[in-house]
Amino acid sequence: MPKYVNILSDFLKFTGNDRLDLINRMSTNEVNSLVKFKGIKTILTSDKGRFIDLITLYNFGDFVFTACSFNNSKNVISHLDKYTIMDDFKGENMAGTHKTILFYGDDAYSYAKELFNIDAAKFTNNDFGIYSEENKDVIISRNDNLFGGLVFICTSEDWEYFSDKLFDSDSKSKFGLKEITAEEYDTQRIEYGIPAFGKEMTDETNPLECGLEKYANGTKGCYIGQEVIARLDTYDKISKHLTGLKLENKLPDNYIPGDIKISLDNKECGYVTSTAKSEKFGNIGLGFIKTAFLDYSKEYSIKSNGSIKCRIVKLPFSN
Repeated sequence: MPKYVNILSDFLKFTGNDRLDLINRMSTNEVNSLVKFKGIKTILTSDKGRFIDLITLYNFGDFVFTACSFNNSKNVISHLDKYTIMDDFKGENMAGTHKTILFYGDDAYSYAKELFNIDAAKFTNNDFGIYSEENKDVIISRNDNLFGGLVFICTSEDWEYFSDKLFDSDSKSKFGLKEITAEEYDTQRIEYGIPAFGKEMTDETNPLECGLEKYANGTKGCYIGQEVIARLDTYDKISKHLTGLKLENKLPDNYIPGDIKISLDNKECGYVTSTAKSEKFGNIGLGFIKTAFLDYSKEYSIKSNGSIKCRIVKLPFSN
């Protein structure tokens, strides 16, 4: 059955003749070739190769509609403005203007085909289509991470109209839609090993450490942070890696990502970024381990109200 969850995101609108060229010169992926109704993820990095944000570009032809992390739109625009000198480019903050739903699991594509006559199974990357009805529009985009499925985006004003279409009784009985809570969604995110902004993706980490190589094009031209990332990749100098954690006990609910340290043989070697209670895998989490201490056969310890034993596992989690 298809599942759905409300996703919190900020949005921006990029206009100007240099809109794609500027983003191409400032982010990890090759976006200059992005044509109308094509979508792609790319990562804005600092001059040290650290995260500004993972953004999704939706090319509408005469502008680029962009999704970024929740509560981070101002930071993204500030970063872009810092490097916009003579470029014909304008970034408009559209935070709070749109609502996002992720549909995934069995029959998600059939659901979109039935309700909107969009064959999203043919989409690649984050390509999208637009469904219009009664002068109202909804974006239907492929989701390219391990959740899969489709992202539905519409304005907050149009949401009431489309929610009646998305969740009417006939569709529920036919497709068996199941709502996923934010907590359940975060648990599955951890199981899949998908990094989250503010937890795994921070100004202390880079795309390679987070396992996001597929969004970092190794053959494109220079971009902000490219020299650092290329050097890490070429010389295999990645200092730490995102791993899964299987914990002996649950951590306190009020911990701050990055503050709880991981040790091996009494030597600090990493830190915890996310935790959850999984029905499949028990007490689990995500964290970073220094490359020199990576050993999937050994037992690690976490200092939090005593010592908690844990093991590191490769991502995604598996039985």
